[in-house]
Amino acid sequence: MSESPGRPVLNGRAAAPLRKGLGVLTLAGTIFIFVSSGPFGLEAMVRDGGPGAAALMLVVTLLFWGLSHALVATELSSAVPEEGGFFRWVEMAFGGFWGFQAAFWYWIKMLADTSIYPILFSQYLQYWWPGPPWWEERLVRVALVWLFVGINLRGLKTGGRLAVGFTLFILAPFVIFVLLGAPRFTLHALTPLVAAGKGTIEGLGLALILGMWCYNTLDSLSIVAGEVEDPTRTYGRAYLMAIPCLFLGYLLPVVVGSAVDPIYASWEDHHFSTLGFRLGGEWLGTWIALGALVSNMSLFHGALMVNTRVPMVLAMEGRFPGAFAAIGRRYGAPWISLLFDGAVYTTIALVADRFLDIVVWNQWLNLGIYTLLYLAFLRLRKTRPDLPRRFKVPGGWPGAVAICTGPFLICWLGVPIGGRGMVWPGLLGLACGPLAYLALRVLLRRGPMAVTPGSDPGTRP
Repeated sequence: MSESPGRPVLNGRAAAPLRKGLGVLTLAGTIFIFVSSGPFGLEAMVRDGGPGAAALMLVVTLLFWGLSHALVATELSSAVPEEGGFFRWVEMAFGGFWGFQAAFWYWIKMLADTSIYPILFSQYLQYWWPGPPWWEERLVRVALVWLFVGINLRGLKTGGRLAVGFTLFILAPFVIFVLLGAPRFTLHALTPLVAAGKGTIEGLGLALILGMWCYNTLDSLSIVAGEVEDPTRTYGRAYLMAIPCLFLGYLLPVVVGSAVDPIYASWEDHHFSTLGFRLGGEWLGTWIALGALVSNMSLFHGALMVNTRVPMVLAMEGRFPGAFAAIGRRYGAPWISLLFDGAVYTTIALVADRFLDIVVWNQWLNLGIYTLLYLAFLRLRKTRPDLPRRFKVPGGWPGAVAICTGPFLICWLGVPIGGRGMVWPGLLGLACGPLAYLALRVLLRRGPMAVTPGSDPGTRP
């Protein structure tokens, strides 16, 4: 069975075509809203890790984590511009079993991660609506879920345009925030390094985990490569636009905010809006609070745009229940996958309150995902030098190994240290991948998933 990025094939018949909905600007906006959507949520990083640890780890995780993701994604997206992205690369390097693990771990990780945003949305809403009844807060979360399921049913072109608007609305008040607060900044604002009552390793480890969370999906937009216009060029240009906005949108509000309010232990989960009120008055505090609401809406929107494509691609190959392969003919959206994700997010929105545990649990799944991704990158450099890489990470083999070193160290040292409180749930999450693989082989009555290492892109048995 073969497929092209623009025309999926299911059971020997052409399915509804994927629509080329994202160009450079809309892909850059989608990267921003999917990965970041502003510094909201980093209040916990300052409060629980310490102001110095927060600033330090935002820099460290960009240099040794986020940039590696973007460079690998740019090279391999230019070489294999297929829907499915990074788990296609793992399949080509190591075969169908490991490709399925990367895809499944990513899917369940994002189901958990995306559920954070309706929770944070309801918390930021309390800037105007303090102390809502339990049932009203849950109702708001569920309404948000289904609003964006509906928007995403209209496809990536609509979603990408909305992403650009969200990006501008979120960043604008923080430009003003930084300009007003920068004169107050001194290096003393970044002390102490770690929060009072925490050891150095504990404080830095927690900040590291949250820093990973800030950048750990920079490669994920590769999943929608089949819906990007000229993906071999577009990804590199979009990353060049998005990454400076991501980094500065995290770091500058954190360091300026630490100068405006050095009592970091009192930072609440919606503290940037409070700091905006102190700096600029009610209009700036209100704009930042509205930005927080929009931020959580946009993160949820971006995740729906991307994560719903994972079961769609697997289903097109007969490796997931076939219903997930359904694509709407009018807008090219995976409507069954969207409805399923909406039901899962509704369930989580009704029962969950804390997001920090979800963040830590996700990093255990990232340990498996990114170990496979970077090993696949290195293996394909060796076994498939013929791939048409329009962009190539510079420096030859030393350069390739160098950009993998940071992620390997963070995965295998940082995650066990920073996430040691969630070690058993994390290992259970990793074990779900092989169990799901075996269960689906039985349920779908397939033999071994026969994608072989080194197979040509676009070719499936």
